Amino acid sequence: MIQHLVTYGKDKDTGLPRYIEDVPSGLACKCVCPQCGGVLEAHKGKEQRHHFQHHSVAECKGAFESQLHLLSKAIIEENKTLMLPPYWGHYCYLPPKQQHFTEVVQECIQDDLQPDCLCKFQDEHGIEQTLWVEIFYSHAVDEKKAQKIRERKISCIEIDVNQLFKDKDIIDKDTLTIFLLKDFNSRHWINHPKGHEADDMVLSIANGIRKHKNIVNSIKQNSNDEFRLWLFQFSTYYLFAMEGYRLSRPDYNNMLSFVKKCQSNYNTLNPIMQRWFVSTMQILLFHLNVCKLHKTRSFFVDQNNIIQKLPQYINRVLQLDELQLPQIYHPSRRRHRRL
Repeated sequence: MIQHLVTYGKDKDTGLPRYIEDVPSGLACKCVCPQCGGVLEAHKGKEQRHHFQHHSVAECKGAFESQLHLLSKAIIEENKTLMLPPYWGHYCYLPPKQQHFTEVVQECIQDDLQPDCLCKFQDEHGIEQTLWVEIFYSHAVDEKKAQKIRERKISCIEIDVNQLFKDKDIIDKDTLTIFLLKDFNSRHWINHPKGHEADDMVLSIANGIRKHKNIVNSIKQNSNDEFRLWLFQFSTYYLFAMEGYRLSRPDYNNMLSFVKKCQSNYNTLNPIMQRWFVSTMQILLFHLNVCKLHKTRSFFVDQNNIIQKLPQYINRVLQLDELQLPQIYHPSRRRHRRL
């Protein structure tokens, strides 16, 4: 069985984690146990690995966990950065993201709750947002606290550091830093700030397309904002893949003309027009899948994949046999099927 050593004590004056190699031996280290608050002694002999031990009481069981908890919070505060996990909603997926913060406060009491870290940042519109971070080793956020977080619409993630040093006798700060700042595994959303909003927006966009039968206009409305464009991508997938939606003839003709017009000068288009173009290609591919005229490995063709293989996809769309076009449209009836 691995015997975990305490190599990070809590500075009794500042409350910050102190590494065993950075403090003097014995009681001169001026550190206390992050779990029980007991006085620590720095053992820095030549035969054993350097570590902290309690001065006057037996070792407390939670010392290793507490030092990991203490160090994790300090790393987030020091770097003001954290990798956020992906979010899977009912109708959409939001990718992992490295978030930078303007301020990080540890153990900040909020009414009857106390997050491990309260992190502030500005969103894409310059509005200040708040994210709570919970560090989990052996005690996860219980359902009662999680329910309060969701009811109060607090953005919150929980990070599981349990497995990181389970088979190690000491904590490596570099490993922990890379894990927190660059790895999106072993963490999940207790409550996502835009989760329910994103699902609602996907359905709203899909319903608008279905109602007004003008997908070209919807492309333009949702291409100026990266977040809305991402949701628009899922809206069109929902329509075509789940409901068997098919383009109207005017929409199809307009989109095909746009592709023919811009295919040769795509690289010179401004960023918004490039997003229009890629979204148009994506919808045409969805449409050809539904009409059984084109099959990709996966029905879902994301924007990055289209950009990487743009010439290939353009050629496939433009090679559509014009004689097959009458088979594409069935204006007299509307099909809804699950593919």
